[in-house]
Amino acid sequence: MNDFSNNHAAEEQPLSIAAQLAQEVDTTLLEIDAAEHELNSAFFNLESWVNIYLGQGTAELHDLHGREHLAIRDENRNAIIPGRHVEIDGRTYFLSIKGCGANEDMFFGESLTVEKLASACHDPVLLDRVLGLHEPTGFIMSENWMGESPFGAQGASNAKEGIDMSRLANGLHINGAYICPIIGIVPLAGPIEDAARKFYWFRQFPESFYQEMRLVPSRTRLYFESTQVIADPETALSQFNVNTPKKAEQFELNFIRSGLALLSLFSRTIKYQDRALAGVVYQDVWFDKDAIVAPDGVIHFADIEGLGWMQVDESKWGIIQKKEWNKLAYEFLYSLVQVDTYRHYVENTATTWAKQRDSLSFFIQMAIDKDPYLRVKLIDGTLYALVESPVIIDADPVQIPILQDVPS
Repeated sequence: MNDFSNNHAAEEQPLSIAAQLAQEVDTTLLEIDAAEHELNSAFFNLESWVNIYLGQGTAELHDLHGREHLAIRDENRNAIIPGRHVEIDGRTYFLSIKGCGANEDMFFGESLTVEKLASACHDPVLLDRVLGLHEPTGFIMSENWMGESPFGAQGASNAKEGIDMSRLANGLHINGAYICPIIGIVPLAGPIEDAARKFYWFRQFPESFYQEMRLVPSRTRLYFESTQVIADPETALSQFNVNTPKKAEQFELNFIRSGLALLSLFSRTIKYQDRALAGVVYQDVWFDKDAIVAPDGVIHFADIEGLGWMQVDESKWGIIQKKEWNKLAYEFLYSLVQVDTYRHYVENTATTWAKQRDSLSFFIQMAIDKDPYLRVKLIDGTLYALVESPVIIDADPVQIPILQDVPS
């Protein structure tokens, strides 16, 4: 059990998430107009945001000038612009740029330096310019990152697959499973990509270079790849102003509802395709770092390019749904324990794990009470998730255990 020692400054006026993020800026992005772009039409009102955003290193290398934005580094190649935000469905979403330049050295660790950039430069003309850089971080290179993207930017296939997957959403969610939607993608064709191809250690990325513009509700992940994580609920939930029993309860209900919706994404997306069933599955992605939590507790899946379609025989859909659920269940349940423990702390209710399990079972049942794809049932002391799909007629629901030894 976690031993929280939180000292909430209840008398202070809580800052909005936008104000908090504005206090955390640690870099600058340069925005320049894109010659071309591909827009997600669901966000046509944000088309003016779909441009090229460059980190300081690449912007200085090319001596570019444009609109400057204070930003927050997020993972190695991404940044959030707190000043660009929009209200949707009662939440604030911020513009996040995926692929605006790397901050870390890929093979030698720590931040990029002029010396390390110079060692990766394969063009004598560019070398002189590199040696004169004042700020080398935020640099786009062509080193092949896992066959998926150039180091510091995004690969063409990932960008296009990501925006196609975002178009499945009804704005922010796919049948109740929330995502961080890509509002547009931009190719980096021309001098920026040409110069970036001169920088690599071992091998060059062969595809075109892109950037993604997406919307995120915060920078808080579950427990990896951010300085703010749900695994540290005392800090994360305090910043979300979750400081009363009522707020903690609502946060947890939203957390459970959205998390279980993401675990059942396959069944929520099933359709008939080429005389077979097809549904969306998680590929090489994980909840611990690839999901972002909103201040109200709703989990949003962020790395959309990690989703893909899988065709299955109708008789196999239950097997695939169970695999998809179990693949990511631990990532969700680990963080849920932190959230639930924090709720007990805010309520000032000392509890044993046995009592906490009973309470958690009740919260799970409350959270998905109106979910059309998911319900729960207590069978012989085990709380099961029953996952259904309206596409598959007269099929038994997929039965997946969530919590065992639950009292009737």
